[in-house]
Amino acid sequence: MNRCKKIVILVCVFLTALNVVACGQATGDEVVNTDESSVNQQESSVLTVEATDLEIKEDETVNADESSVNQQESSMQTVESMNLETEEDKTIGVEKSNVETSENIDTEMTTEELLDLFINGSISAISSEDSAFYITDLDMDSGEWDSYSIGERVDLDNDGENELIICGPYGGIYLDVRNNKVYEFAVGEGDSLVLSYVFYNGSTWIMYSNRMYAGYEAYHMEKFEGADNLVSEINFHEELVDEDNVEGKEKYTLNGTEISYDEYFQLCSKIFATEVTTTK
Repeated sequence: MNRCKKIVILVCVFLTALNVVACGQATGDEVVNTDESSVNQQESSVLTVEATDLEIKEDETVNADESSVNQQESSMQTVESMNLETEEDKTIGVEKSNVETSENIDTEMTTEELLDLFINGSISAISSEDSAFYITDLDMDSGEWDSYSIGERVDLDNDGENELIICGPYGGIYLDVRNNKVYEFAVGEGDSLVLSYVFYNGSTWIMYSNRMYAGYEAYHMEKFEGADNLVSEINFHEELVDEDNVEGKEKYTLNGTEISYDEYFQLCSKIFATEVTTTK
């Protein structure tokens, strides 16, 4: 009986020992697993922080790029706005200048003042074909044979006020002021109509000359009393009797009537002594 109890006790002790060992191993495994889990959580946290930092840096880079682009666009818009404002200011300035000039012209101005405005490019002149032109439309002072230059102011139409001479090809252009505007009074129109002016019998005359052909010369003179009031004309010319014989006899005419050489010579001597050419 005592032996059986001893055996039972030994078996119980042995089983208890096994349970203790098993529990120890389980506890060790739990400790290891807990440590590994903690390590994994730390690594995960580190990765999460690094990813967050990377995303923040990327966001900062993107934001910086967008800010730079926005600043560039803003700068460009500012420059464009400034340029637009400058152009608008120029346009407004020109419009104001034109309005002021127009307002000045609406009031009565002197002949000299209007001619000055034309020379300065502020107003236009009206051609014989009723078209407007500015001094900037002319080739001024380039030195070429067909360029123009500002000439004298002379009373060309005998009205007591001076006209402006624009020297140039074929005698240039003569400008007159009437009705508070500048008008083309006379203009040279080629080798057959070279413009000049003369003082004859106490008045100023406009003269057109034609010396295009050998053995032929023709002159037409006009006397005005006011630019729109033609009061007298003179025509005189010389030509060969036989156009095919340049050494042949010549005939001379005054206003359609044949005159002698001496009469023609005296007339020409008197007229050409006072001629003023305005080609340059």
